[in-house]
This record gives sequence, C-alpha cells and structure tokens, in this order.
Amino acid sequence: MTTELARQLQPYYQDFKVHERLLLSGHSHQAWPDVAKQGILECYQHAAEHIDDKWQFAFQKAERVKAFYASLLGEPSAQITLGSSTHELILRFLSDLDCFKPPNKKPIRIVTTDGEFHSMRRQLNRLKDLNIDIQTLPVHPTHTLAQRLIEAVDANTDAVMVSAVFYGTSEIFEDIGHVADHAYSKGVPCLVDAYHALNVIPFNIKSRQLEHAFIVSGGYKYCQAGEGNCMLRIPENYQGSPIITGWFAEFNVLEQAPGEVKYAKGSNAFSGSTYDPVSHYRAAAVFDFFESQRLTPEKLRDISQQQITFLSDGIKSQPKLSQHFTFASHSIARNAGFLALTTKNANQWATQLNTHGVQCDSRGQQLRLGPAPYVSFAQLNQAITIMDKISLSMK
Repeated sequence: MTTELARQLQPYYQDFKVHERLLLSGHSHQAWPDVAKQGILECYQHAAEHIDDKWQFAFQKAERVKAFYASLLGEPSAQITLGSSTHELILRFLSDLDCFKPPNKKPIRIVTTDGEFHSMRRQLNRLKDLNIDIQTLPVHPTHTLAQRLIEAVDANTDAVMVSAVFYGTSEIFEDIGHVADHAYSKGVPCLVDAYHALNVIPFNIKSRQLEHAFIVSGGYKYCQAGEGNCMLRIPENYQGSPIITGWFAEFNVLEQAPGEVKYAKGSNAFSGSTYDPVSHYRAAAVFDFFESQRLTPEKLRDISQQQITFLSDGIKSQPKLSQHFTFASHSIARNAGFLALTTKNANQWATQLNTHGVQCDSRGQQLRLGPAPYVSFAQLNQAITIMDKISLSMK
C-alpha cells in the first residue's frame, strides 16, 4: 500500500525531487507538493493587484488554515489563533496566566517534563532566572509519567506544559488526557504541544480528553505547509487577556476608551499583529491538495506505521548494523512519525547519512529517521543498505 501510494504521490512533488532523494526528514521538514508554489504566486499576485486591499483575501486563506487544523482536532468550531512560530504562541499563553497579572504575590510554579521541544524548554529555563519555580519531571519511565505529573499539579500550580508526542523518542503520551483533566479540576491551565502528533496520528481532542486544554502545533512538519503556520487552540468559552498582545486582538471590539486595552472574544483575544500572509496562501494550497488526495490522519497513520515497522525490522535484520543502536522500549503502536535509534554517536551517524544522501537528523543520543507518505519501500530499503555500509566504518 505504501509503495503504491508513494508512486501515486511522487509526481505531485517534482520540485522537491522526492523520487530521486532519500528524504527521511519527514519529522522535521516534509517536502511541499508543487501546488505550494501556486499558493506563493497567488499571494504575490493579490498584493500586486490589490495593494493594501489584499488583506480581505489573506484573511480568507487564514480561515482556510484554521479550518484544516480544526478538522484535524475533530472540532469544527475550534477556537484557533495563528502565529509564525510555536514560541510566539507559547509566549501569549504564558502571558495570559493569572500569576503574571497583578495582584499576585505568591510564588509562580509551572510543571513540565525534560522531553519538551527547544522553544518551550529554553523559555521555561530562562524563567527560572526570574525565580519562577519550573518543576521539570523526567519523561522516563513513561508508564508512570501521567501519575507523576498528576501528583505534581496541585492548586498552587500555575500551569502544566507537556507534549503529546516526545520529540526525542517519538513516543506517544497516551495518558496525556488524564493529566489535562486533572489540571482542569484544579483550575490549572494545561498547554499540550501537539507538533509531533498533528496530521501523523489521529488527534481528536475529545477522544484524547483534551477539551479543556490549550493546544499548540504547526504545519512545518507533517502538514507540509512550511514555515509560519503555527496554531494555538483555545478551550471553548475561554476568555483570555494575554499581556503580550497584538493589535489584531482588538478587532471587533466595539468600544475602547483612550489608553484602555480590551480584547476580542475567544481565540481572537490571542491574535497577533501584521504578518507575512504568504505562509497561509502556501498552506491553504497544500491543505486543499491533502483533501483532494484523501490524505486523512487515519490514512497517514497507517502509512507511517508501515514505514516505521519496515525501517525498524530492516535495521534489526542487519546484525552488524543493529548492534550500533538501542531500540526504543515502547511498541511501534505507541510510536508516532519517526524512528528514534539511541546511540552515543547519533550526530556522527546523521552526518554520515546526510553525506551519503540520506536526509535525517539527531537530537542528543537519538538518531531520528522520519519517512513521509511520498517515500517508497524501495527508498527505505536503499536507506537501510546505506546505513549497513556506514556501520562498517563506525566504532
């Protein structure tokens, strides 16, 4: 099924030459279908024709992007705001916490894990310098993580921030809904980083018990939408007033006295300001392509599981190759969109593979191999063969 689909899809990715290249970078930057170029050109054309009146068309594209993300979340009426990066949206979330607004005299406490992506990790670590208590729990052992987070989140906690899929290991945090529910029962905002979940595993927020959670994600990876297409989902009926606020957040505000800062309703309260709309034009074209090809999260999940299994089994079948790696303890069924192989030489492996034409990356001691729907079994097998040859020269 995967090879057949890959052959069907590859002609739509001529500019990225996916049929010629071994792109196991799908967890980081998936190739764009050729229609993305048309979206970029349409943005230019609208600017050339309409000058400042282009925004009516740009906002239509933004709504298309929001609608696609809402469909992935299984929440058609989802309250979603867009941003150029997850970091930008995380800052808006943090600035909306009551603990950062006067009057507040109690210590600030945020609970997270040591498995969070750089944007969240770095920002929270910096907040420690402001005497903010950042309680960082180890992800492993993962089978006790939910309970440990639940025990750490109490009425004195100001927020819990955790991933749905851990970016280093690709393990799905299946019990994240229990953590979110517990946080809600304590009146604690919960932010879920779903970047490595959205559009590579089915992520219906109701079935995952995340109705009361804030969810941050983006289109750079599995959505093939490129940069500048991040999103923040706000819980239904939540009215925020983030300190970091752009002038778009006062759209539809009927009355505002001089010097007064009011907020629009729902997700609009978290809106930013003037932005480069080309990212949304590109994304809208790509999302239309996804729908025309019927590339649903369920179908993409099936493809991904086949590919990850093929890679894992293929590497394990090569004795000299497999001895270089420790394989994840979690099952393939609990694995998201890439295969993580543990080795102290992860960076060296990634460098060698890229030199030999296999695009991949590493994080710490994790070599990360991320296939995509346009990658065939033949290409995966070719990558395994290259890895086997490299293993002969690796210590």
